[in-house]
Amino acid sequence: MADLNLVFRRPRYTGGPIDLVFGGEAGGGGGEGSPVTATATIVMTMGAQLLAIYDNKNPRRVSTMAATPFQQAARIVGEPPMSWAQPDRITAEPRQPWQPARAVVAEPRKVWLTPGRILSQTAAPWGQGRHAETTRALVHQTALMFRSEARAPWGLGAARQAQVLMGFNVATPAHREVRMSMDAAHRLQALAVARFGSGTARAFSLRMPWQQARPIPPGLSLIPVDTGTTTPRVIDLNLVFACPAYAGGPVHLVFGRVCGIPGPVDPDAPLYILPARYYMAVHSLTAHILPGLTQIPIFDVALSADRGSFGWTFSASGPVDLFDALAPSSGLPAQIRITLDGIAFAFLVDGLQHEERFGRRGVRISGRSVTALLAAPYARDSARLSTEARTAQQLAVDALEFTGADLDWGLTDWLVSAGAWSHLGTPLAAVQAIVESAGGYLQSARNAATLLARHPYPELPGGISGGPWNWEGAFAADVELAPDALFVTSIERKDGPDLNAVYVSGTTQGVNAWVKRELSAGEKLAQPIADPLITANEAARQRGLSVVGAAGPKHIVQIEMPILTGLGQPGVLDVGQLVQINHASPWRGRVLSVGVNARMPKARQTVSLERHLEGV
Repeated sequence: MADLNLVFRRPRYTGGPIDLVFGGEAGGGGGEGSPVTATATIVMTMGAQLLAIYDNKNPRRVSTMAATPFQQAARIVGEPPMSWAQPDRITAEPRQPWQPARAVVAEPRKVWLTPGRILSQTAAPWGQGRHAETTRALVHQTALMFRSEARAPWGLGAARQAQVLMGFNVATPAHREVRMSMDAAHRLQALAVARFGSGTARAFSLRMPWQQARPIPPGLSLIPVDTGTTTPRVIDLNLVFACPAYAGGPVHLVFGRVCGIPGPVDPDAPLYILPARYYMAVHSLTAHILPGLTQIPIFDVALSADRGSFGWTFSASGPVDLFDALAPSSGLPAQIRITLDGIAFAFLVDGLQHEERFGRRGVRISGRSVTALLAAPYARDSARLSTEARTAQQLAVDALEFTGADLDWGLTDWLVSAGAWSHLGTPLAAVQAIVESAGGYLQSARNAATLLARHPYPELPGGISGGPWNWEGAFAADVELAPDALFVTSIERKDGPDLNAVYVSGTTQGVNAWVKRELSAGEKLAQPIADPLITANEAARQRGLSVVGAAGPKHIVQIEMPILTGLGQPGVLDVGQLVQINHASPWRGRVLSVGVNARMPKARQTVSLERHLEGV
């Protein structure tokens, strides 16, 4: 049986590293050696003791109980004074530059006092002077209280014995007074107590719930001494796998996997993103001119594909030199390869735009998959006629003859009778007509001149019909995604027509078929469909399924997710993939469109999923 533990066969030596030895070899000097046990007791000052036990048998037991350089912060009972304390109520302290008014000897007051003669005091530089008996004038102070005086409505009032309160005044009783709008400052006879003063140092600080961790001072740390009741701490050098390996998979180190979450954890799909608290990715973006692979700089790129188009499209920006470097040659557009995170896309450049702004010059380029060479204006129209019975796939391959393009046929093939097929148009249009006659659509390979013939509801594993009512079956999806990997999710209600059957037939020859949804009465009919290539039941069944499958209640779910590449990770999704979202109640949907935006160092993809609501 294989041993997955890390085995340390060499003792630690001073100044050297510890070698990792996987699976020690017999006779190689890697044995356990003779048992050695050492016990040391060290008596330190202030009554502290240190006990160390060493045992070289496996498992290695070490109990040093030495002081750690930092201890965990704990609640403080008492601590040294702090330089500043929270302001507290002042009972008696020196005069403040500004303080509330208080009572003085009875004296009639004017709105503004003029400077007067001072008997025994030092006049303030900007004070409103008046006769005083014994006091020092402050540089600035607020008006004081008088037994009979006029007061401002917004003055800071001190204690009064009786007064009429005015709006917005902090007032206390006064003997007799009427408030005025403004009052001049007056010198104090005695200091009024301020409610809050400036913070000053105190002999005792306020308690704090936690203190900052710091080195342990000598004598403050208690080191337990083994009295026979303490179990020595066992140092385990083995790797601990917090989550078990999923069934059928290899034993890997998995960083960030969460155990015990509701819903399925072990993925059945060949491509997946597992739950994690964070995802890390380092993105790269390069571009080369084909076929010479001359590297060119680009600043950003946007890629997209959907079920309604035959291939991928792109747009990018770069320096002004690209305007000439990517110019058409001999009537054909330039071709480039864009590689994002190791995923290559081949395009022909059919759009060049030179941009010049204040302080900035550049080029915007755009294009389509290289299969665009099969369409106008690069390919000419041709007439086609089948004079003998051929399969639909053979007719499509014949249309691509001498073009250099390949065909990846993903439909159920059928026999087309002699004389049933005729077409006038480009090679791309001919293949598209054949595929659409069976309800399919065309896509293009990312990095090759290959057309992909696909059906929106392809047959499922085990020969199960690909209708969306069967998507939740007991088979693996193409991709599984954890909800943690979805940055943004938006849902649009977009129901299909309420129907469950359709009549499909040929024109001059072929079959006439009634295609209905499984386990339905087939009484809700769509408009009948006629196509010259419906010459067999296989073609009629696929064409009818494309109509019936799109019916009923459904959601278009748009998700934004990272681009993760590596073993088992999906990278950039493809149109037509069946995706399972592993919520508490997992659900599935097919990819309608994919969009990628990469502006270094950030790159993300936006995916639209078709989710049907039967049984939800």
